[in-house]
Amino acid sequence: SDIPFILGVLLLVSLWAIVAAVKNLLYICGPNEVLVFSGGNSVVGGNAVGYRIVKGGMSLRRPLVERVERMDLTNMTVEVSVVGAYSKGGIPLAVQGVANLKVAGHQPLLHNALVRFTGRTRGEIIAIAKNTLEGNLRGVLSQLTPEEVNEDKLAFAEKLLEEAESDLATIGLVLDQLKIQNVSDNVGYLDSIGRIQSADLQ
Repeated sequence: SDIPFILGVLLLVSLWAIVAAVKNLLYICGPNEVLVFSGGNSVVGGNAVGYRIVKGGMSLRRPLVERVERMDLTNMTVEVSVVGAYSKGGIPLAVQGVANLKVAGHQPLLHNALVRFTGRTRGEIIAIAKNTLEGNLRGVLSQLTPEEVNEDKLAFAEKLLEEAESDLATIGLVLDQLKIQNVSDNVGYLDSIGRIQSADLQ
């Protein structure tokens, strides 16, 4: 008479163990992230890679074979600043700007990001993006005169955007927006231009 009871208990325990195992192995992907299952296999750009990704869904992790990390795809705000960057003509400028960018959510750029940023914190990714953008900023400044930089900040930002997009794509980042907020110099060059223009208008 105890056998059905014992079998029932064993069945319940087994079901509980299965549910617990599935719960431990099931990963659900949020709307602004990708799940990276390292140890899996997939093909990116015709090449086999040692991971598989899940975006906008769920998947079971293979025990003992795969480990899972989440890659955040939400926007990051990066403050960009250079001081003493030489413009065309040799005038050193200080430029401040702000950029909005994010980790690419599509292949093959996502692969570039995973190679460089898996295991890194969001702060580390922002620091790398900042260094990349500031390097591009110095490069673009060297091609423009102080007048060109100061008088048309929108065109300056667009040229910087063109220069930066390729370098950012190499590390798996996509630039959404870039604004130049301030341009100045320590030698009074821009101020003297402003005074001359004001005098001409008067």
